[in-house]
Amino acid sequence: MSGLNGYEADGKTLPESFDAQAELIWTHLRTILASAGMEYGDLVSLRTFLADPADDEANVRMRVRHLCTHQVTLTVVCCPLLDPRWKLKIEAVAARSLAR
Repeated sequence: MSGLNGYEADGKTLPESFDAQAELIWTHLRTILASAGMEYGDLVSLRTFLADPADDEANVRMRVRHLCTHQVTLTVVCCPLLDPRWKLKIEAVAARSLAR
């Protein structure tokens, strides 16, 4: 999944806070995974783009909240994002285990 951002379902409304945007992104990610018969445990890699490095602690907290003890490869990139209102953007890779 590429370029998930924190817009509401209407595709126009964007919350102002980092936590609200991050929560929406994790909700979108869960919905996309479910549509493929997958869940957070099928994630193998996350690349997070943060507009402000000061949000890294909140980013880690949000990731741990959703993934619990599930470990994935991680990359965090701090950079300006296309829309200055975006606090973060996430790219994710998931794969189904052959053991299922």
